[in-house]
Amino acid sequence: MLQQINFVRTVQLPVNSGMTIKLSDNLEFTLYRCCWTHKIKNVKGDFEITKITEFYGDGQPKELKYIKSSTRFEASDVDGKTNLTFYITAMVEMTEIREMYAVKYELQIPSALLQRLKIRQFYKSQFVLPGYDGYKFTYFVNKIINSTENDIEIQIKNPYDVEIEGKKGDYSFVCGSTKNIDLPLLFTFYADEIPVIEESENPNSNELHGSPQESSIDESRPESVIPSHSSKTTTLLQKIATNNQFADVYFVSSDGEKIPSHRCILAEFSNIFLKIFEESTEVPVQITADDFDAETIQSALNFLCDKSDSINGKETEIFKFAIKFGIKILITTCLSFFEESVDSTNVYEFIQIAYSNNFDELKQKCLQILVQKKEEIDPTKMAKPPSNIVVDAFFFKM
Repeated sequence: MLQQINFVRTVQLPVNSGMTIKLSDNLEFTLYRCCWTHKIKNVKGDFEITKITEFYGDGQPKELKYIKSSTRFEASDVDGKTNLTFYITAMVEMTEIREMYAVKYELQIPSALLQRLKIRQFYKSQFVLPGYDGYKFTYFVNKIINSTENDIEIQIKNPYDVEIEGKKGDYSFVCGSTKNIDLPLLFTFYADEIPVIEESENPNSNELHGSPQESSIDESRPESVIPSHSSKTTTLLQKIATNNQFADVYFVSSDGEKIPSHRCILAEFSNIFLKIFEESTEVPVQITADDFDAETIQSALNFLCDKSDSINGKETEIFKFAIKFGIKILITTCLSFFEESVDSTNVYEFIQIAYSNNFDELKQKCLQILVQKKEEIDPTKMAKPPSNIVVDAFFFKM
């Protein structure tokens, strides 16, 4: 589509010199000066100089006599201190920019799982990009060498050919099995490429419309020996966690209940727990959590033991528990929930979480709702917000 664009360029040119004036990649010309006579040469592209003015010192701009069909004009400047301003019109081919999305996802795998793998065994699981159910990715955790240094290979299958960390195709990397994997990933894709889930499909199905057959992925792999997090059957980690016979730590809740757990599991997810256990001489270790009721604590512990749906509907309290004890995987999961579900009914609660923890993306989403939907927000549910939130909302740009 052609569109008329007006350009204005101001230059100052010494005597007996030249300068290239660039308007865009395809539009430019060279201006040469000899005393007060100026010549226009090396014209590139289709444009028209509609007016030329000169401005000297504190005087007023003066329009110069310029014949459009000519390539020269004269100015009154003799010492090179006059500014020449060119007014130019061109018909430019405008290209529509495709709308692009960038979505962050943090792949988290505890080292306890990595260390259970033997050489040539693998663990297979899936994740869905937050807010984009059509993008469901399968990944493999492979034990590649009989060592603990760079012995794990992670492969993320990319059937949609989106960009993962700036590159298309399958994504892979290697790491060691001695530490948790906390891998931040950036997925970028165009709006017109987002897969659409057919209404007839079962929303609870593990398979999405258009996904490749798993047999083509698994064809050359040995059978997985570790069950997926998404499995509906009880996993090994769940069985260990529910066996309280060998529980060696328990939480004391606000309602006085004791909730048992296992140090080896908790230490994998939090350095705070690890420090508590290192400094404690008692077994079982008692952790006072009197800011939280028994249901909140048990739901958080269940999540750490492969029951990912145990925190549904309890995200706010679970988040507070995760912050207190530094459980990163829970913090990330709750934050994703906040970013996806923030609206006019909960924006004040979530914006305080965003500012208290400096979550930039959640801040932006909350500020956008405050500006766009202020008429829908119930003022009776909002106390006076802190001054920094008020200032940011006032200066927020859509």
